[in-house]
Amino acid sequence: MCFSAQASFIAGAGLSLFGIYTLQSATKRTVYLRAIPLMFGIQQLFEGVVWVTQGRPEYAQYNMIGCYGFLFFAFFAWPIWTPFALQRIETDEKRKRMIFGLMMAGAVVSTLLAWGVIMLGVHPTITCNHIEYIGQWPTIFEIPLTAWYCLATLAPFFIMKKRMFHIIGLLGVLSVVITIMAYYQWFTSVWCFFAAILSISAHRVK
Repeated sequence: MCFSAQASFIAGAGLSLFGIYTLQSATKRTVYLRAIPLMFGIQQLFEGVVWVTQGRPEYAQYNMIGCYGFLFFAFFAWPIWTPFALQRIETDEKRKRMIFGLMMAGAVVSTLLAWGVIMLGVHPTITCNHIEYIGQWPTIFEIPLTAWYCLATLAPFFIMKKRMFHIIGLLGVLSVVITIMAYYQWFTSVWCFFAAILSISAHRVK
């Protein structure tokens, strides 16, 4: 999580246990969506590792494992997994095709972000009790990538037929606005915190 090592480990453990619990009643249609809390739990545990190893050269290798583990979910998994999980639940074929298109857009964004991390590098730094993941890619791509990332992960909720998904999507958009206004420098870490909280609603999907 974005505030301290203790918060990251507590949230990670709690989300992981909750995710395992909710997966026990999952069906073939809902298993991918219900897996999201567990995935967020693992992601937060990775960020906990970043917290406790940051600034300690003797643990530099573990720091990188925590950093890249966290970013695997943040940069690569979510823009693809979120629309994929929702598409598996949707029954309307037209809506499924629209969500599939967003999943393909998410795959492009994920590929670009993964390329940037692997080829250009990224390193975490702690400022103002938050973790900032600093990449070396040109700043000109920052806004377009962020916009397409949010589109791929949030727009599918508004395409879904069931109204409960629209509410989740609205809360997701609200969390983006709050994060950009108050925590833009730490957007990756802080928004994952809000998204992790929203993921708890996955257990209500049948």
